[in-house]
Amino acid sequence: MGYVIGVDVGTTYTAAAVDANGRQEIFQLGSHAASIPSVVLLRADGEVLTGEAAERRAQTEPARTAREFKRRLGDPVPLLLGGTPYGAEALYAHLLRSVVDQVVTQRGEPPALVVVTHPASYGPYKLDLLRQAVRQAGIEQAVLLSEPEAAAVHYADQERLESGAVVAVYDFGGGTFDAAVLRKTADGFELLGEAEGLERLGGIDFDQAVLGLVNSATGGALEQLDPADPAARAAANRLREECRQAKEALSSDTEGVIPVLLPSRQTEVRLTREEFEEMVRPRLRETTAALERAIRSAGLKVEEVDRVLLVGGSSRIPLVGALVREATGRPTAIDAHPKHAIALGAAIFGRAHLDKGPAVAGTPAPVSAPAVTEVRPPALPPEPVPAPAPATAMAFTGAASGPVPTSLGDRFGFGAPPRRLLLALGGFAVAVAVVAGLGALLLRGNNGGGREEDRALAAGSSPEATAAATLSPVAAASASPTISPGAATATATLPATAPASTPSPTATQTPAPTNTPPPTATATVQPASAAISGVTTYGDSYQAVFTVSGFSPALAGRHLHFYFNTAPASSGMEYAGASPFTGYKTADRPQGAQQLCVVVVNADHSVLAGSGNCASLPGSGY
Repeated sequence: MGYVIGVDVGTTYTAAAVDANGRQEIFQLGSHAASIPSVVLLRADGEVLTGEAAERRAQTEPARTAREFKRRLGDPVPLLLGGTPYGAEALYAHLLRSVVDQVVTQRGEPPALVVVTHPASYGPYKLDLLRQAVRQAGIEQAVLLSEPEAAAVHYADQERLESGAVVAVYDFGGGTFDAAVLRKTADGFELLGEAEGLERLGGIDFDQAVLGLVNSATGGALEQLDPADPAARAAANRLREECRQAKEALSSDTEGVIPVLLPSRQTEVRLTREEFEEMVRPRLRETTAALERAIRSAGLKVEEVDRVLLVGGSSRIPLVGALVREATGRPTAIDAHPKHAIALGAAIFGRAHLDKGPAVAGTPAPVSAPAVTEVRPPALPPEPVPAPAPATAMAFTGAASGPVPTSLGDRFGFGAPPRRLLLALGGFAVAVAVVAGLGALLLRGNNGGGREEDRALAAGSSPEATAAATLSPVAAASASPTISPGAATATATLPATAPASTPSPTATQTPAPTNTPPPTATATVQPASAAISGVTTYGDSYQAVFTVSGFSPALAGRHLHFYFNTAPASSGMEYAGASPFTGYKTADRPQGAQQLCVVVVNADHSVLAGSGNCASLPGSGY
């Protein structure tokens, strides 16, 4: 039987593990470390870089770089990389594909199964987007597994757990927090109740808090830097890395010194563990509250939990264990591989899945390729929720008179590209507010759990209402687009300037065959229309980013035909899925074809005149 790959795509880092014949090992993805940065970069020539290669170029091409995009999964507003819109799941697909390709290259054969992990708080909408990413990555046999379950599986493989033992998993990673309660069964683990999650809380937020402290302590030295200056940008990135290292060092040391080597200021800032803990304590109490909610959701008292398993890199903060024990009164266990426990557990689970099939944790067996199986208990009925309150910015409160707004992450490429509404709707960048001094760290974000988008849809929000203004990510050709209501935006915002980038290919009109209604360069405003904004290559396929307006495509009704400009529209490839369209291989391009076109057709395939456009193919010279 073949080998299994377990993949943990984290907010900040991605790890993989391989199970071959029942033996697991962490796969070395990086040149110096097992994990790689969860970074994707789109070069001007269309090449996509991931991991360390993307990280190396990120300082010189921040506008083409995506970080922390895991937090943006389900956001209907795409990320702009060099002017090209991407959904977070499309970036997921690039990263997943690069990881699997790297393993396959080393082992010389494809895996029998790939297990992809996800936060337990993901609802059906985000899970569907993740499935789309897996399909787009070309993974033929895959299983989705929640991160807490993967962590519990790895722990049970290392420590003896009796059947019936109850484990609460406290998973605190680089960008998200998960809490879940599981019971050991003869065949695996059973998820009890409903998992709790804080999707915008993790180690990167604490990194940013330390960076904000340094900025305040140096009189706003970071804000005074010119992000267009390569030396300033490199210095800012170096300082952020120093802040991260100082934060991690405080897990074993009582104080640390952060060197500040900026073009305009050279000094150092001292930070003690006590000061750091006072900054992060309020947010850590939110994690223990979420853990307690997960235990109550399982119908248990804390005394009925045998132990609390701490996983994730951020769980190594000493205060974490202390607060968890204070809140629950239960013994804690720290995984021997807190950063890689999820990937290892996923690989172990995948092996059991292959060996035992559907008996494992109630998992249905994989179906014919491409197959993506979800490992998840039935979701609880959605609860009506009020409209989300506006998120507030991260801030320190202390002796200073008021907040000093900055946009350090946006200016220097520290985080994910800012959300920008397309089609001349304007843009914005989430700002970070920092105030000098130490005190409570306020990081109120969209932390209402991973099912907010599902509850909103259940409450009657129409996905079609937002489809026209949304460029969704890569999806399987058969998938219908489902658009989530937009996430709450930060209240502290600054106008966003357009990043320096290569413009998307311009749609150009080409004479069509006589039996085809000529497409317009820009889709005519009418009840139903579609427009391609650009065409790139992805592997051996064309990738056409497009929008639709005035209708929701369905193969049984009005849908789309994609065709090359040398062919009639009526003979084009039928499509009713999400953007981008990836149905044509580069080898499918007819001789003389210079453009890819789209048009709206009725159920009988009759063409709506003037309802589409054409865009230049890469290398066409148009």
